[in-house]
Amino acid sequence: MEKIKKRSISSITLENSNDSIKIPNFIRLDKHPVVLSCASKIADLVSNMTIYLMENGEKGDIKIKNSLSKVIDIYPNQNMTRKSLIFKIVMDLILTGNSVCYIKFEKGQIKELIPWDINKISFRGTNESYNIYKSGISFAPDEVLHFVLNPDTEEYYKGIGYSNIIKESVINLAQAEATKKAFLTDKWKPSLIISTNSDSEELQDEEKREKILGSYVSKTKIGEPWLIPADEISIEKISPLTLKDLAIQESITLDKQTIARDLGLPCYMIGVGNYNEDEYNNFISTTVNFIATVIQQELTKKLAYNDKWYFKFNQKSLIHYNLKAKTDFVISMVQNGIISRNEARNEFDYNLKDDEAMDEILLLENYIPINQSKDQEKLLKGGDNNE
Repeated sequence: MEKIKKRSISSITLENSNDSIKIPNFIRLDKHPVVLSCASKIADLVSNMTIYLMENGEKGDIKIKNSLSKVIDIYPNQNMTRKSLIFKIVMDLILTGNSVCYIKFEKGQIKELIPWDINKISFRGTNESYNIYKSGISFAPDEVLHFVLNPDTEEYYKGIGYSNIIKESVINLAQAEATKKAFLTDKWKPSLIISTNSDSEELQDEEKREKILGSYVSKTKIGEPWLIPADEISIEKISPLTLKDLAIQESITLDKQTIARDLGLPCYMIGVGNYNEDEYNNFISTTVNFIATVIQQELTKKLAYNDKWYFKFNQKSLIHYNLKAKTDFVISMVQNGIISRNEARNEFDYNLKDDEAMDEILLLENYIPINQSKDQEKLLKGGDNNE
């Protein structure tokens, strides 16, 4: 029976019993293929979203474009783009619960955000005051960006990620994979059983046993039938147990589904089940939005030096819409004077028209849909506007 030991928040350590099937006694989540696959899919989606720098206004919030917004969304540092930086942050958060980026200033302005290797970072202190250590050097929390996912219940200044949630499924999956490997390489699965009239002592001698078998096998050409004495030897074909008989594959599939669900990922993303639009959109609104909120709040807290500014991910860009439903919705927004026609074009990634009229908000009291224009009274009367 395996006993779980706490080694680190990014790994699971086991004590193996003396069973014949051994499983790895140390499982790093960043090396586990299923966990890594699920985490990378979430990180890919979060990093696809544009990050806006927003400003609170009396008539609504507006987007701000300045040097700070460019650093965060376009070139966070000389070696990375926004996608690669956010991807790394999200992977760190899911696998370890923490991610740290150093804030580099130049002439009083934020120049770069440099991510650190989370495996070389440690946290020491209390919930009232703690420091972040890298290569023996201490940093205060306000000197770096420290993203925290699922805070520890005791030391809540640091995160634990999903390791405690998925550890049982990871252990079960490791055991199932080890059983599958052992089963496929097990020598106790002969395709034939040969019965001879030799005594047991003779068959226990390896040299004599190979001699008996070799007299029929080695001297026969491939595809040539065997000629054997009916009273000396008989051959019987058997069907050994399969993985299906042991339900190993079903167990592996179930554990993969459990890990995906624990991470908030739709199972079809790991090849189980079919795509469902509602399930996907719920995944974006919950799991992806949850992690995005962790990042945008830390960015706002440490980098938004104006009290009215805040960072916001463009979650809307990830939502899957039915094209007809979206078209009807956008048309309704234009008709009711909520957005302009250029804003409507932008919703479908069309180029904006360089025409002031396209930026006007229109609201017509006597609006008639174009498919009813032929029914207008003035057209039915021949277009006489004097009547």
